[in-house]
Amino acid sequence: MTRAQRRTFTVTLIVLILIGLVAAAVLLRPHAAPEPARLLPEADGILYANLKPLRAFVNFDQKQPSWTPEYRNFVQQTGIRPERDLDQIAFAIHSPREPGRETRFSEVMVGRFDSLRLADYLRGIAHGREIYRNHEIFLIPYEDRTVRATILSLDMVAASNTGDPAQIDHIIDQFSRVPFAAAGPELLQKYYLHVPLGAISWLITSVEPPKNIALGDNFGILPLLQQVFGGGVVVASVRYNGNLLLRADSFLKGEALKDRAEQLNNLLSFYRASEQQTRPANPDPAMDAALNSLKLEQKSDRLELTMSIPKELIENLFEPPTEPEPVPPNPPPAAPRKKGHKTR
Repeated sequence: MTRAQRRTFTVTLIVLILIGLVAAAVLLRPHAAPEPARLLPEADGILYANLKPLRAFVNFDQKQPSWTPEYRNFVQQTGIRPERDLDQIAFAIHSPREPGRETRFSEVMVGRFDSLRLADYLRGIAHGREIYRNHEIFLIPYEDRTVRATILSLDMVAASNTGDPAQIDHIIDQFSRVPFAAAGPELLQKYYLHVPLGAISWLITSVEPPKNIALGDNFGILPLLQQVFGGGVVVASVRYNGNLLLRADSFLKGEALKDRAEQLNNLLSFYRASEQQTRPANPDPAMDAALNSLKLEQKSDRLELTMSIPKELIENLFEPPTEPEPVPPNPPPAAPRKKGHKTR
């Protein structure tokens, strides 16, 4: 092979490799987890929401908000209204390792904001700062902890309230890598393929094993969720097709899968029987449609719980409460007239 031929071969090979990389990026992009989730550190759960379709669905950005003084000050100084300007958000859920401790979070947010105004605001409320990989990290006191926040780019912000700089440093490390090089936490890598295509919000989390519980007046939603999904990994998602489609998959193994399916079917049967007994005289058709759509299926490796919520029901949940018009007080009784002589 002549020198010219070797050159031609080398150039052709490089071009083919580049074409292959571009094609792979295009083909794999729809199947990759969103970037904010892939930047997160290791965690016990990952929660993601794409707020653009949700905003269009319920129009919550057009509702007149009730602002606290702190929130009003944030809006005035930064120009950011999260209900209008925040587009994506991803949370890493850090469960407490000791009893009595609170759950902590690391998060990555994508939106439209003035990064200079936001940086000035964060400097004003921070009690210190750190520098990592040329990123300014603001140390913000909040209650009994320190929140670390940093501006990653013109449209991306990260924060963590774990008190440990390792989480925010990990996010910066992943952000600094080549695009698509960040694979994300282990839970995301293993279970994101089970998130339905087109989901606008999803949760991947491990759930502690269930405990023996009894149905009664003090039976709450958290014990129920632990009883339903405990002992495995849950992948829950929300899609929109005119209605909100909810789906939760509980990944269990062996006899645990069969036993949990039986328990859940018993719970659903109990619920439907009690619901019929307490049915109101004028039931809400949208609520009835949602409850009747509740369905449980046992797959080879998981339990799949699905539900369809009509748009009317969601809109009712986001409607601001209406107060009845005040009833005017009854006028005080007229004072008795004194008897006297009539004038002519």
